[in-house]
Amino acid sequence: MPVQAMGDDVRKTKLVMTLGPALMQGDRLRESLREADAVRLNASHGDLETRLDALQKVRTLARELGRSIPVFLDLQGPKWRVGLLDAPLDLADGSEGCFYAPGNPVPGGFSWAAPLPHPELFEGAEPGQHWLLDDGAITVKILAKEPELLKAVVVIGGPLKARKGVHPIGMDINVDPLTEKDHADIRWGVEHEVDLFAQSFVRRASDVQQLQAIIQHLGGTQPIIAKIEHPTALAHLGEILDVSWGVMVARGDLGVELGVERVPGLQKQIIKAARRALKPVITATQMLESMIEHAQPTRAEASDVANAIWDGTDAVMLSAESATGAHPVEAIQWLARIAEEADANVKQRTPTLPAELAEKVLSRTDISVAFAACRTADEINARWIVAFTEGGGTARMVSRLAGHTPVLGATVDEVTARRMGLLRGVTSLLIPRVSSTDEMVAVVRELLVAKHELKSFDRVVMTMGLPLWKTGSTNTMKVMTF
Repeated sequence: MPVQAMGDDVRKTKLVMTLGPALMQGDRLRESLREADAVRLNASHGDLETRLDALQKVRTLARELGRSIPVFLDLQGPKWRVGLLDAPLDLADGSEGCFYAPGNPVPGGFSWAAPLPHPELFEGAEPGQHWLLDDGAITVKILAKEPELLKAVVVIGGPLKARKGVHPIGMDINVDPLTEKDHADIRWGVEHEVDLFAQSFVRRASDVQQLQAIIQHLGGTQPIIAKIEHPTALAHLGEILDVSWGVMVARGDLGVELGVERVPGLQKQIIKAARRALKPVITATQMLESMIEHAQPTRAEASDVANAIWDGTDAVMLSAESATGAHPVEAIQWLARIAEEADANVKQRTPTLPAELAEKVLSRTDISVAFAACRTADEINARWIVAFTEGGGTARMVSRLAGHTPVLGATVDEVTARRMGLLRGVTSLLIPRVSSTDEMVAVVRELLVAKHELKSFDRVVMTMGLPLWKTGSTNTMKVMTF
């Protein structure tokens, strides 16, 4: 029975790492999973066989380590990328090159030539447009347009690797939020029981609902993390939060779309909105970017991670740092060190109910009980809040509303236990399905005494639903004194 039984000085911020070839060498994956709380599979890279092997290894190692670690599949979405390359291209400042349709001969007479497997871009391109490549690291200007060939000049150069993103500024193409590749990846994810999906380039709530319908049609129950990376999504953030399990601050494409100078403010805005909606939020992109090559982060990166935590994020995520970097284990270890220090310096909050939820409390017993438990725990200086939960909803609410009190999410469902690995300040506990509240309390009492050294007169606040183990039935709070 996997139990994440950490002490009550547990690091509250959760750490997400992206799997990739760098982690699959030697004992790197095992060592990284000692610190990581969640794993991202990036559907934009790798083949299905490699992805399945990675998923199975994570599941096996997590069981061996006694940890409930969720794995989510990050769908590529309608993102444009350059095609496959034998080696990185050197796009020097001022050099003239081209984009060409794969399958055609590589055009001659250019300083560089990049395959572009997106016919709609050849149609929508116009001379004078600026295109950003590799999350804005490279800028080119379109010079001329021919059938299946675009001539361009490099404005800001750099090395261009295979499958890097292409963002044409000012090109407005109405595309389906889910591509043919996404549909295949969704089927794969449901079949192999990933714990969640992350959806790229969400613009409106209807995009999330479309994915939900497909998952349900395939027999899946996976919730959705909506990636906020498009200007339209910001205008519809409230409705997206209403239909999503959580959101991700995808800073790379936000910076490309709206300018890097706006990213810090947008990050705060998205995190604040997620907290008000009682939804988890992950902050991602270039958290420790220098560690792709170097063995320790910069001071600026440490400050960036800490500030995301102080903004209120549930989790921080590594991308290329862990997937393809030279120091993947050190990257997750440094992320843990920075998060622990930042958590130790978080201003303690008294549990408060966002004004937007005040009206819901009148009709939502579960929110009322969760809030009452958090306030009570704060006022009596409880050692723990124990949230008994079937589907994880109560743990999500308590995680968001709690002040300084750590939260134990107790569940009979292994998938729910894993998903709680993304909730700030929540430790997952998988318990046997019992038939009475007395048995349920006894199980947790034994664990708290054995693992967390609770002493006489220590107090724990519990939330539960009667009848037991019915999703959405939280209606009871109990204070237990040892």
